[in-house]
Amino acid sequence: MIYMVEMDLIDRSLRVEWDAWYLAHTKMLLGMPGFHATQRFECLHEAPAPFAALHHVDGPGFFESEPYRNQAGPAGTGEWRTRHANWSRNLFADVDATPEVPLGGGLLVVEAAGEAGVPDGLEVTWMTAIGLDKDVERRGLVVTEDLETLRPLVGAEGMRVMKPIIPRLTKEDL
Repeated sequence: MIYMVEMDLIDRSLRVEWDAWYLAHTKMLLGMPGFHATQRFECLHEAPAPFAALHHVDGPGFFESEPYRNQAGPAGTGEWRTRHANWSRNLFADVDATPEVPLGGGLLVVEAAGEAGVPDGLEVTWMTAIGLDKDVERRGLVVTEDLETLRPLVGAEGMRVMKPIIPRLTKEDL
């Protein structure tokens, strides 16, 4: 399943420190049973939540596990939690694992309202929200090998064009 975390960093002057903290945080998460992979993204345009992370987790039980409850989740973000706006967490079904988006590639996040605007030739993988905030019913993902493929969609309603911040990390990368 895909655990998607989205947010905005209120004070962008803290970006370098936040990126370093987030990398350490995701490495800690990768050490937990039931957490398998992660990749972070940044929007190419203005958006209420211009940063997102896609995490591959076993399922809803992961969030009830002792390691997650004691070290992660909203309480596990420490001071950074108060430095975010538009923070949202959704657990999505219909996809077994997070996609691997190459560093030169792109990720198109499609809301249901943007479905009609997806150009022919781009394959959308649709997911259904089944847990956590459930602030969307469904959401689609499009992965491209080349970010330039998605540039014409920058600013399109119901879509976020995102670039990877880091490569997809797995337990093997620890």
